[in-house]
Amino acid sequence: MVTNPIEQPPTPRWRTHGEKALLHAKERFSVNRPLGDATTISRELKTFLKIEDQRLKIAHRCGAPGSQTAAARSSVLDLVVERAYQAATLLGDIDNSSEKAEHVCAVVALGGYGRGELAPYSDLDILFLYPNHRALQTRRLVEQILRLLWDAGLTVGPSFRSVPDCVAAAHADPHLQTALVSTRLLAGNRSIYDSLLQALEKDRRKRGDAYIAAILRERAARYAKFGAAVCLQEPNVKESPGGIRDLHTALWVGYTRYGCRTLDELRDHDVISEAERRTAARAANFLWRVRYAAHLSTRRKTERLALDLQTTLAREFGYKQSAYLLASEKFMRDYYHHARELHLFSETLLARASESERKASRKWGRRLSRIPAEPLSISNGRVQLEGEAGLLTSNPMLLFDAFALAQAADVPLSQTFRDALRQSLPAVDRNFRRSAEGSRAFMKLLGRRGRAGYVLRLLHEVGFLARFVPEFGRISLLIQHDLYHHYTVDEHTLKAVEALDELYASQDKQRAHLRSIFDEIEDPSLLYLSILLHDIGKGRGRGHIPRGAKIAERVCKRLGLSELDAAKVVLMVKYHVAMAQLAQRRDLNEPHVVTDFAARMGTLDALNGLLLLTYADLNAVAPGVWSEWKSTLLWELYRRARTVLTGTDAPPDETEKTARFKEQMAKALEGSLALSEVERHVALLPDRYVRVTRPAAAAIHLHLIKELKSDVTSEIFARRWMRLGRASTELTICTRDRHGLCADIAGAVAAHGIEILSAELNTREDGIALDVFMLREASTHHAIDMQRYPAIERSLRKAIAGESDIAALVERWRTRNAPRKRNAVSHSGSRNPPQVACDNETSQSSTLIEVHAVDEPGLAYKIASALAALGLNIVCAKIATEKSDALDVFYVTDGDGMKLSLSRMQSVQVSLVEMLSGEIPVTAATGQQPDHANLRRTLNEKG
Repeated sequence: MVTNPIEQPPTPRWRTHGEKALLHAKERFSVNRPLGDATTISRELKTFLKIEDQRLKIAHRCGAPGSQTAAARSSVLDLVVERAYQAATLLGDIDNSSEKAEHVCAVVALGGYGRGELAPYSDLDILFLYPNHRALQTRRLVEQILRLLWDAGLTVGPSFRSVPDCVAAAHADPHLQTALVSTRLLAGNRSIYDSLLQALEKDRRKRGDAYIAAILRERAARYAKFGAAVCLQEPNVKESPGGIRDLHTALWVGYTRYGCRTLDELRDHDVISEAERRTAARAANFLWRVRYAAHLSTRRKTERLALDLQTTLAREFGYKQSAYLLASEKFMRDYYHHARELHLFSETLLARASESERKASRKWGRRLSRIPAEPLSISNGRVQLEGEAGLLTSNPMLLFDAFALAQAADVPLSQTFRDALRQSLPAVDRNFRRSAEGSRAFMKLLGRRGRAGYVLRLLHEVGFLARFVPEFGRISLLIQHDLYHHYTVDEHTLKAVEALDELYASQDKQRAHLRSIFDEIEDPSLLYLSILLHDIGKGRGRGHIPRGAKIAERVCKRLGLSELDAAKVVLMVKYHVAMAQLAQRRDLNEPHVVTDFAARMGTLDALNGLLLLTYADLNAVAPGVWSEWKSTLLWELYRRARTVLTGTDAPPDETEKTARFKEQMAKALEGSLALSEVERHVALLPDRYVRVTRPAAAAIHLHLIKELKSDVTSEIFARRWMRLGRASTELTICTRDRHGLCADIAGAVAAHGIEILSAELNTREDGIALDVFMLREASTHHAIDMQRYPAIERSLRKAIAGESDIAALVERWRTRNAPRKRNAVSHSGSRNPPQVACDNETSQSSTLIEVHAVDEPGLAYKIASALAALGLNIVCAKIATEKSDALDVFYVTDGDGMKLSLSRMQSVQVSLVEMLSGEIPVTAATGQQPDHANLRRTLNEKG
C-alpha cells in the first residue's frame, strides 16, 4: 500500500524522548532539592507533566510513530509514579526508614499502562500489591501516593490486593485476568512482584483453556457493544473490531497458549511469521497515532471517531481532497485498511491457537460426493487442504471447490488453508475471471438461498472476491460521509446479502409475506448478484446509479450471463433506490405513480426482486433503519404494482369508483346515518378524498363531524386514535378549518416528543377539516402509549383554539429532551444548509416540495409553519428521517388551489431555504396571507 501521511518512518528524535524525560526528572526531582510538603510535591509533579506532555504533543504533530509516542508517555508517567512513591515513603509514618518502607508493597502497572501504552487522557491502572501481614501499613502508604497523583491531575484506577487475592479475583473477573497479563513493576518490593508473576504463570498452565474461553467471551461481548464489523462509519479506535483491543486479545491468547507476551516473542517461537509481525505492528502504530491524535484534538478520552473528528484528523494528518473523495474519506479508507489487517491478524492467531489445541484430527467418515474435490476434506470442523499449498496456484478452481464445500457443510476454512489461499491469489487473474468454468462456479455459490451471505463474506475476508470481481474491490473500505449509512460500502453490501439470508431462515410471522415472495424468485443467483452490485458505482462522485448500471452490465457480460438474465440484474441496480423513494416520498394515490413504476419493472419477477433488494438494502444501512412503518409503505406499493402487472382487479373508472365508495361507506355506517349524509359528505370533498380514504375510515369521519356539531358538547375538535401495530399510531382530527391549522397541530405533537410520519389533509366546502396524521414516538420509534393520549389532547385543544405559543412549546421540549444532533458533514466540513427542491411533474394537481435537512425536533412543524407563512396550502405530507437525515415531502398548492408557477416555485425555494436556515424568521415571509379555509375550499373545487 502507498505510504500515507500518517505512516512516516521513525527517526532517532522519538527514540530519545524517554532519555530526555529521564534527564528532566533527575533535574527536577533531584535529591539535593528540599522535598517540601505534599502540596509542593503535587505541584512539582504537575509542572513536570505539563512540560513533558507539551513535548510529546510536539513530537506527535511532527510525525512521531504512534506506538513510540504512547510508549514515551508511559515512560513519563513511570517517573511521576516513582517520584510519588518515593515522596510518600518519606512523608508518611510507615517506619522512619525509607528502606523499610520499600518492603511494604509493590507498585505495579496494569493493562495498557503495564504494556507501556498510554494515550494523553488514558487512565492509570495501578495495582498496589502487599504482603498479607502488612495490609494496614500498605494502605496508609497507598493513600498518600494516590493523593499526590490525584492532586497532580492524573486519573488513577487503583486496586489493592495480595497475591492470592489477585489470582482469585482473576478467576471471577475476565477484565482483571487480561490486565494481569501485562504488568510492570514501577516501584517497591521486587520479591512480592516476582511472587505474583510465578503465581500467574502457574495458574496459566493450569487453567489455560478457561482463560482463553473467558477472553473469547469478553471479545464477543465487546463486539456486541461496539459493533460486529470492522467497517463502521464511526468506529471506536480502541474497542471496535479491528481496534487496538483486537491486538490485545491476540496477545492475551498468545500468552495463554504459548507463553509469548509480545509480537517479537510470537515470531521467535514460530507462531507468526515476520511478515505477519510487521503487518500487525504497522497497523497498531497507525491506530495508536490516530488514538493519540483523537485525545489531543478533543482534549478528553475520546475513542469513537465521530464524523466531525474524522474531518479534523484528516486535516491534521495532511490528507487532501481529490475529485471524488473527501480528505476524511481517504483517511478513513487507510484506517479501515489497517483495522482490517489487525482484525485478520487477531482472528488468524486465535484460529491457530484453537487448532494447535486440538489433539487428533478426526476426519469425516466420508467425503461429500456432490463436490468431487479430492485434495479437500473436512476435519476438526474445518475445510482442510490435503496436499501442498502449490496445488491452489496450479489449479485455482480448487478454491471454488473449497468455498462450495464450506458453504454446503457450514464450516470455516482451516487457518492452514487460508494461509495457502492467500499465497495463491495471484492465480486469480484476468484469464481465470473470464473462464466459463469459474463464472459458473461463482454463480452456483450465489444460487443457494439462505447461504450466499456466508460464502460471500468468506470470499471477501480472504481477498478472493476483490480478485474475482475487481469492481467490488474498488468500493472496499469506502466510507460514505453522511448521517445515514452506518457502514462502508463493502460492509453494507455484505450485510444486505446476509439480511436476505436471514429473511429466508426467519420464522417471524410479520415477515412471512416477504419470505413467500422470495420463494417466487425464479433464479436466486441473479437476485444475490444484484445485491452484490447495487452500490458498485459509488466512490467516483455523483451519479453512482447510472454508473453502477453500466458496471453491472460489464460484470454480467464477463460472467457469461444471457442477455435476459443480464438485463434483470442491470434493472435491479438501475432502480435499487426507486421503490423506497416512491413508497416513502410519493403519494401513491396520484394517478400514474404506481402504473409508471410497474411499467418500469415490466415483469412480476423483477418486481419481486426489487422488493427483496429494497428490503435487504434498508436492513443493511444501519441498525433500526428498517421499521414496521417502512414495511407497510413498501408492501402497499408492491401490492398495487403487482395488481397492475398481473391484471387482477383492474381499476374502475372514476364514476364507478365513487359509486362503489359511497356504497361501501354506507355499509360501514350500518344505518346510523342517512344515505343523504353520505352523498353530501362526498360531494363536499375533493375527488382526491375518494382515492386516498378507505370507506370505513370515511364512515368514522362522518361520526366525528356529527360529534363536532353536536349541541351536547362544546369541544373545539373531535378526534380518533388508532394504533397500527407496534410502530405507529393514526390520529384523525376533525375541526373548523383556519389558517395555519396544520402547522399548529404539528407543533403541538412535536412538543410531546412525537414524530409525524405522514399527513393527509382534507377540508369540506363547509369549512370542516379532516386531517389524518400517522405518528410515532420520536425516542423509541414505537406507537404512542395510550396513557399519553389525554395530555396530548389537552395540548391539541389549546393549539387548535390558538391559545398556545407553539414555537415556545417546541423549543422547550427540544431544550429539555432532545439529544444534541451532530452536524452533517459537507465537503467544507460545516453544517449542510437545508436543500429545497420543487417538482411540478409528479403530481397532476399539486406541486411537490422536497426538503432535505439535518433532522431536529419539530422540523415538520417548522416546515409547515414556513409553508403557511408563504401562503401555501399543504395537501399531503410524507416525512422520512434516517438517523439525523430528514427528507420531507409536501404536496402543496397556491392560494387558488393551483400548482405553483415556475417563478413562484423559484421564489418559494429561495425563501424556504432562508427561513429554515434561520436567515429570516418565518413571520417575515412576504406576501398576502390568505384565509386558510378559503384556500382549502378552492382546492376542493379543483379536486
